[in-house]
Amino acid sequence: MKVGLLLPNLGPLATGPGSVDVMTSIAQKAEDQGYESLWVADHIVIPTEIKSHYPYNDTGVFPADPEHGFLEPLSALGYLAGITKRVRLGTWVLVLPHRNPIVTAKMFATLDVLSRGRIMLGAGIGWMEEEISLLGAPFKKRGRLSDEYLRAMRELWTNPDPQFDGEFCQFSDIKCEPKPVQNPLPVWIGGHSARAMRRVAEFGDGWVAVAKSYEGFKEGLGLLTAAAEQAGRDMKSIEIMVAP
Repeated sequence: MKVGLLLPNLGPLATGPGSVDVMTSIAQKAEDQGYESLWVADHIVIPTEIKSHYPYNDTGVFPADPEHGFLEPLSALGYLAGITKRVRLGTWVLVLPHRNPIVTAKMFATLDVLSRGRIMLGAGIGWMEEEISLLGAPFKKRGRLSDEYLRAMRELWTNPDPQFDGEFCQFSDIKCEPKPVQNPLPVWIGGHSARAMRRVAEFGDGWVAVAKSYEGFKEGLGLLTAAAEQAGRDMKSIEIMVAP
């Protein structure tokens, strides 16, 4: 079993100039104490009124206070890569519709080079319609868009002459260097629906399981097992991270 830690890149500890000291202290102490990985969450803005249902607690209310800070995760990973040496670093989870996939692929490749191969992409399709729509993505198509973005990023990470012709993203006659140090760069998929489990089986090295109950976890595991069987994947090839 490996143990990771979600860093406080949101909330009171991420608010104000003292947040850098908090992140530095926790990250370095966690590495010294043998934690395998450090993770950061993703939101860009927090609407002051949220009607979208938060899927990871019983109330459906997003627990973050919009008045508090929320450090952008890829910027935070760059800082963490510079102040640590061994511990692996990832997003828990990056909301794929928030960012252009070409820019995202470039940033993760750069982070992997600068961290000497310690970066992981934890990714999901997101749940907050207000934020996703504000950032310019079609909320109702976010699942299809996210699948396409994952394919496009993999193409940019692995092909010396990347080409892609999709519904939401197209490119050709370009170079995108450097490639990540890791080949392949590890991808973890978050979510709990049957479609999310198919996404894990198709794209993921692992599943980020955020379940409200043990019964919910068992249900997700059953969906993942079925999706892996349908995709011809051995379940032993899929790691599972259980998040509280």
